Amino acid sequence: MTSNAPLEPLFVLVDDHKHSARLMRRAMQATTSPARVAWIGSARRAERTLLRLLGSSGIDRPDMVIVDLKSQSGASADFISRIGNFVADANVPLAAIADTGAAECRRELLDSGADAVFVRHHELDAYRAEMASLVDFWVRETVTWPIRA
Repeated sequence: MTSNAPLEPLFVLVDDHKHSARLMRRAMQATTSPARVAWIGSARRAERTLLRLLGSSGIDRPDMVIVDLKSQSGASADFISRIGNFVADANVPLAAIADTGAAECRRELLDSGADAVFVRHHELDAYRAEMASLVDFWVRETVTWPIRA
């Protein structure tokens, strides 16, 4: 497959597990509309990096922010509450990843400022389908996609 990296959207991922970040990157590349996924670390490191990236222009500016921290501990909701205004001011969609069957966690993530919540499936094909849905969400919600497509 040929990569059109400058044309593919850039999604930055805040995740406290390197293995999980690699899995998401591979799942995104397997979708029909691939996106570049850049893991920017766990909450502490990612917050500083994200603020810098949101202020940039060009290829380093993220098209979407994805937060996948320990949702059962409230870490994702706390992080989203801290950075949500900066992301919204930059007009960048913010998505969160939650465990399967966590309805109250979903509501908490949306209330904290996430634009959408997606599910972390343990079965690979279901996870890939969820990542395809995440890309579809970005296409529907963003104002930049017609320009870059």
